[in-house]
Amino acid sequence: SSRNEGNPLLQIEVEPTSDEWDIPFEQLEIGEMIGKGRFGKVFHGRWHGEVAIRLIDIERDNEDQLKAFKREVMAYRNTRHENVVLFMGACMSPPHLAIITSLCKGRTLYSVVRDAKVVLDVNKTRQIAQEMVKGMGYLHAKGIIHKDMKSKNVFYDNGKVVITDFGLFTISGVLQAGRREDKLRIPNGWLCHLAPELIQQLSSETEEDKLPFSKQSDVFAFGTIWYELHAREWPYKSQPAEAIIWQIGNGMKPNLTQTGMGKEISDILLLCWAYKPEERPSFSKLVDLLEKLPKRNRRLSHP
Repeated sequence: SSRNEGNPLLQIEVEPTSDEWDIPFEQLEIGEMIGKGRFGKVFHGRWHGEVAIRLIDIERDNEDQLKAFKREVMAYRNTRHENVVLFMGACMSPPHLAIITSLCKGRTLYSVVRDAKVVLDVNKTRQIAQEMVKGMGYLHAKGIIHKDMKSKNVFYDNGKVVITDFGLFTISGVLQAGRREDKLRIPNGWLCHLAPELIQQLSSETEEDKLPFSKQSDVFAFGTIWYELHAREWPYKSQPAEAIIWQIGNGMKPNLTQTGMGKEISDILLLCWAYKPEERPSFSKLVDLLEKLPKRNRRLSHP
């Protein structure tokens, strides 16, 4: 029996109050659109300073989705980590559903790795990966699964990494306007982030929010970003969806020889891409693995 049985007041399960996080929609000043995710649009805005406002599209009367949205918001309330975007509040009264976060400065990791002017040596890729892994380990410790870990959801500014858009994927998967009944929506570059156990569940009937996302599937997706940091492109680039689904679903890996990755780097990749979810390392284990990578000495060492 619990220790507080003497005090009947402590027995009451209180719905956590969302008041302090509930931002009245009319207080938001919405500016230009800065991005578009599968959950809706992202705007530059103002609310006691500059913020990013994610407007969430939910079907009018979908109670389940509204509950899922509120559940995610409850989980975000106590997240504070330097590598995770700062959650500031949410609008939770339909039709206005929105998540308000700090505004990410810098550019997405997606655009950084594709910029030929940016030098990414081993020290740099390791540091970027370490910050991602720390932020992800933190989210997992808080019970939050990202579900859409990709370089477009990671911002890089002055050497600092910030992870965004975690947990939103499944609130919105089923809402896609224009989704035909018999057609699975496959955005460009999505499949190569999906672990085999997710890929195997894909079919035209699949609703994205029913896919079995897990901490281990987040680690697989991180593996794809680790690949991208070195190859500077997605794996399976320009292959048709069926070919990618078949290869990942059967545990086949892309050919790593032409990426010029050293063995230490591809070893980490193959661990993250392990076919069996339980064989993938946790993010806290990845912190150690990345730490053990040989440090490359800079050619110019300044005293």
